[in-house]
Amino acid sequence: MSPKLVVRSGVATIAATTLFAVACTSDRPSPSAPAMAEATPRIATTLAAINADRHIIQLRPGGSVDAVAARVASMGGRVERSHAGMGLIVTHGLSATAATALRASSDVLHITSDRTVQWIPPLAKQHLAASRPVVATSRLPHVDQSGAEFFPFQWNLDVIRANTAWLVTREGQNTMVCDLDTGVDPTHIDLTGKINLAVSTSFVATEPDILDRNTHGTYVSALISSNGIGMASVAPETELCQVKVLDQTGRGSFGDVISGVIYAADIGTDVINMSLVAVLSPRDTGVVQLAEMFQAAVDFALRHGVTIAAAAGNNADNLAAVDSIELPGELIGVIDAGATAPTDQMNFDQIASYSDFGFPGTTLFAPGGDFQPQNGGVVQDLILSACSSFAVQLLPAIDCTGHNVYIFDDGTSAASPHVAGEAAILKSDRHHTNHSHPDIVTPACIIKGTDRILTGGRYPDPLYGFGRIDIIGGRDCHHPVTEHL
Repeated sequence: MSPKLVVRSGVATIAATTLFAVACTSDRPSPSAPAMAEATPRIATTLAAINADRHIIQLRPGGSVDAVAARVASMGGRVERSHAGMGLIVTHGLSATAATALRASSDVLHITSDRTVQWIPPLAKQHLAASRPVVATSRLPHVDQSGAEFFPFQWNLDVIRANTAWLVTREGQNTMVCDLDTGVDPTHIDLTGKINLAVSTSFVATEPDILDRNTHGTYVSALISSNGIGMASVAPETELCQVKVLDQTGRGSFGDVISGVIYAADIGTDVINMSLVAVLSPRDTGVVQLAEMFQAAVDFALRHGVTIAAAAGNNADNLAAVDSIELPGELIGVIDAGATAPTDQMNFDQIASYSDFGFPGTTLFAPGGDFQPQNGGVVQDLILSACSSFAVQLLPAIDCTGHNVYIFDDGTSAASPHVAGEAAILKSDRHHTNHSHPDIVTPACIIKGTDRILTGGRYPDPLYGFGRIDIIGGRDCHHPVTEHL
């Protein structure tokens, strides 16, 4: 029996498309927000205003963080944060003249103004909402989440054989995935107990707690790992952490996102997911420097054994042909995921109408959903995931305050967490807990295990790159012994 759909008006979030919501109830009590989290931001100014006088400094190898910090202070600035291992300093209060003078220092490789941009798509226009009861299921040694209430709508998990992987893999045990996003709702029934609150943090000055007032981070996180009550997830046993780098509007600064990558690597995460994209012109002042600083942070994480997945972008661009820089997806070492989707539950490996594509640029593809009314679009072609009860960007159109609401949506933001979840499974199967060296096996097996989709007579394909992810294919590459399926 399908949920009853009720049309409501309002504005949506995550992707520029029609958004749908369903709600479920559970026999679990409604959880409370963490004591340290606040329901509303304490700082009522904008990120752009806060970051107006912010600079990012990257030191040369062997450069002294202390010496440069002292010079910053002598020039009237202050150090907001620094990282000696990365040779990175984020400052406030330096004038343009002071920044130019500091650039001449023998310790300084780059210094550039921080930049606040829109990392996730602006809001859309429509919603459908529905309700239906659900009962929590018990946890099993191998968590088969096919009993989740809305699993019949989750075609995306069947396509990548996640539901088969639940039965033959470690499902992400003893691994952690950090999502860099808009925050998370740790009180949602499918995320309760999944978030490591001790290491989750916010770098967003206007929102110093980890609560998700947009719902993007909650939606993305639950696709990686959930409790299997209302929805199933790719890697049910992996632990989640949230590194908040975007505010409730989806905006954030390069300094915060770069700092988030470094922080996640420092705390020993296994996988970083970044369902966010900045599209920049290489001719804009400071863009090349920002890209090099971002690459340095990615390299730092890779040296710590972290696998990094990112969204390719929702502009329907051929990344092999456009004259722009898309970050972080096009950085070396990042698995850049485009989105596939069916039309009326047929042809599941089509490139979604909005998805960026093209190799090099897009590494591979994963389910992202799509909704095309002109082609007979149905709700089931979208991707279902959790909605944040703290979301203000959805209200009053959708009320997610019951801790049990799920939304249907689409975007490369949904594709990337499928890749991150596969990475967690593969690392768990190989017991990757040593972060003292790079992990080149997991990304290689994700790529080697894909279903190859060939349109141009060669591989990697000029449109699909290395193809669409397949967890069992990646697992067969990654694990020396293959159980009978």
